[in-house]
Amino acid sequence: MSSPSSTFTIFSSPHRRSQDLRILLVVAIFFFLASISQYQGSFDVSIDEDGQVQSVPSEAGDDDLYYTHHIATFKNDQVRPWTMADTEALSTKEGQEMFEFLGAPPSSPRPVRGVLPIGRQQVRHGDEDKADYSNNDAAVGSSTDHSRAGAGGSDRMFLHLAKRLRVYRGLWQHLQQDYENLRVEEKQDQFYVRPLPDLAPAVRLLQKMEWSLFPWILKSYATTFDLYHETVAASSRRPIDERRGIVMSVGDKHSVYARTTIKVLRDVLKSSLPIEIYYVGEQDLSRENRAWFEKVPGVKVIDITTKLDQSLLHLSGPIVKPFAMLVSQFQEVILLDADSYFLQDPEILFEDRGYQEVGTVFFYARTVPNKNSKVSQASKRAWLDTALPSVSSHPPKTRWFRSKGDQDQDSGVVVMDKRIHFLGLLAICKMNDVLERNQGSYRAVWGEQDSFWIGLEMIQERYSFIRFGGGVIGDLGDSIPYMQDSGSGSVKMDRVCGNPLHFNHKGQPLWWNSGLVRDKTTDGSPYLKYTAWIRDEHGIWDIEHSCLIQGFHGALKEVEWNHRQTAFDMLRIDRGVAQELGRPSVKNILAVPRLLRTDGVKGGNGNNEAV
Repeated sequence: MSSPSSTFTIFSSPHRRSQDLRILLVVAIFFFLASISQYQGSFDVSIDEDGQVQSVPSEAGDDDLYYTHHIATFKNDQVRPWTMADTEALSTKEGQEMFEFLGAPPSSPRPVRGVLPIGRQQVRHGDEDKADYSNNDAAVGSSTDHSRAGAGGSDRMFLHLAKRLRVYRGLWQHLQQDYENLRVEEKQDQFYVRPLPDLAPAVRLLQKMEWSLFPWILKSYATTFDLYHETVAASSRRPIDERRGIVMSVGDKHSVYARTTIKVLRDVLKSSLPIEIYYVGEQDLSRENRAWFEKVPGVKVIDITTKLDQSLLHLSGPIVKPFAMLVSQFQEVILLDADSYFLQDPEILFEDRGYQEVGTVFFYARTVPNKNSKVSQASKRAWLDTALPSVSSHPPKTRWFRSKGDQDQDSGVVVMDKRIHFLGLLAICKMNDVLERNQGSYRAVWGEQDSFWIGLEMIQERYSFIRFGGGVIGDLGDSIPYMQDSGSGSVKMDRVCGNPLHFNHKGQPLWWNSGLVRDKTTDGSPYLKYTAWIRDEHGIWDIEHSCLIQGFHGALKEVEWNHRQTAFDMLRIDRGVAQELGRPSVKNILAVPRLLRTDGVKGGNGNNEAV
């Protein structure tokens, strides 16, 4: 008998010997199968930032689309097209009830009858497996508390909205070719006035749904088809350098950032992408600021209230962003916040493989703890379960589902191809409409930032996130006195403090937001030196101080020397913008620090060396 302290325990008991032999057998089988497989490379086990373990070829990891990106996909049987049988069903008594329900505002109650025909099948309330077009109150609960997310009132409204949007998507796609045929004959004005007899019920339903869902487009467009033709179809016939561009939403408050951002795009990054700047009426952006932007080659300044009905939308602040993308004359759009800065020409985003696959580039936000949230993580997951009839493959990857944070998406940069996602953008805009954004669940569960991916979930369109969470780029440690803990004069060298950072598909720094200073909310805050960076999943957040503390040795990386040079060019331009304004009360004139290799904490060699 072996002693309890024996090092060699593999033969300590018959049971243990049997167990160990099974393990050895499994390992042997694995290597045998690997040896005879078609793939001859080595395999690495990768822990994704969402905690999922996956095996990927070590040589192909950066080229494997489903490894470098999170692609949201829907089951084929979840995405239902509209058919002629659905149109025929609208002529029945029950179909008329469904007609009234679908054309009513999303907050309207369900139809009186419990059984309604859609196409060839009977749709019963509560039977989500049979059709997404039914109105399932049982799945939502009976509470009418509009202030709570995850149950009752507002969530029932979003469930109804999701079903309407999914019907609208199928109906719009079903009728698109008929509209295009009329347009070829320059008879598109007859689309609603004189529809073909066999299409008339469907056309009337589409018109009623547009009046209900998107009344704010009617100021400038008779139908969403007209809007699509002007902003997508016509754009797609232009040269590629005219159908791609940058869209920004800028008011006077953020114009000081936008001036620097635009000069950086033109003078540092040498980007020739055309730019559209949207504002909300005369009071939002002064004539002085508009004149400054219009002097920059390739920049247009547009009042969004001339395109959409502001009396219905009441747009302001970041809410403008999806609406600006919708009415933009670009088919392929990079939405860019005024205080976001790239390390290379942002046009490279159009080459992203996730974008080429599904027509979006979305970026994850930093992991914000949920301790200050108005709604628990469980409630957020419950909201998705109750407000969406069905979901894609993506929600289980979200921090909501994994109880890891309050926010998933950062909308500082959003890339979309409207040829693929025109209807998706309509859904995103609807998520930011007046009624929807006044719901408690909007304010507490996602807000404008996460409405991009949730809007595409609503209408069932595929989308793509670059897999890496948001990190930090800035200075190693925190030598800013007002950012140190009270009573501590030491600099904490186990962290990077600065701006929220976002990565390309290889996990390398690509862009950051929140300006160029240590803390843009603090007057006189100094410029950063951009010496180090760290990924979200490699550290522990100190959100209050905008710092990310390393989770293990080697997590902190040195910024490449050429990227530091680019960042310092940005600092010089920003100082020049401040001097040009000549109003320290509007924008501080800050001293640009000396660019020293020795500040690079590893001797300035760069190359993303671990610190």
